[in-house]
Amino acid sequence: MSTAVITAQGLQVSVATQVLLRDVALRITAGERVALVGHNGAGKSTLLRALTGFGRVTQGRLQVLDTDLSAARPAATLRRLRTRVAQVHQGLHLVGRLSAIDNVLIGGAGRHASPWTWLRRWPAAERRAAQAALVRVGLGAAAQRRTDTLSGGERQKVAIARALHQGGPLLLADEPTASLDAEAADDVAGLLADVTAERRATLVCVVHDLDLLPRLADRAIALRRGILVADVAVDAHTPAQLRGLLK
Repeated sequence: MSTAVITAQGLQVSVATQVLLRDVALRITAGERVALVGHNGAGKSTLLRALTGFGRVTQGRLQVLDTDLSAARPAATLRRLRTRVAQVHQGLHLVGRLSAIDNVLIGGAGRHASPWTWLRRWPAAERRAAQAALVRVGLGAAAQRRTDTLSGGERQKVAIARALHQGGPLLLADEPTASLDAEAADDVAGLLADVTAERRATLVCVVHDLDLLPRLADRAIALRRGILVADVAVDAHTPAQLRGLLK
């Protein structure tokens, strides 16, 4: 049996009196590519936040990379977990005035946090690895360009390169194709699927465009109002099936 990367049983996440996730049970194993789908407010991003300890578990159990998040964890424990979980945020969290490679290098801050790195003086090995990550996503020639001069698709690729540079066995992506045109979205979806497969990493990705599922994921988990309503293998028919389910 494959090693479990994420396990949840009876998971509930609440903010004040509002329950955002209710009685979620799932098991995600090493190397899987899993898409979270559902309408706005379904609980997709809430689940992603819970996986790194930013969403507090109020009931049930949640374990991520052998870290039990079912109860409050020391800050040091959460920091160690987060260095092993690379993320592509919906807002990207890139620094526009910095070059593409400087943004990618930030992914290695957990390994080399020091006053020197705050001054953007990184070890040569880190710079070589960051350049290699940009080459992998097709932006090797743009390494020295300011990130705010890049197109939306290119900025998304910088964010993926930063996640690659961070490394780790788990990658979380929150709507990585949002606001991209169809061609760029397909390109980014394929890139995410390919790079995680190459590194044998596990991908958990919030997906808005169901047509991208066959390109991006081999499993889809559907949420509705905080409840898991479907967990299916992805094939060519899955987008239509889920549209019917989520009406």
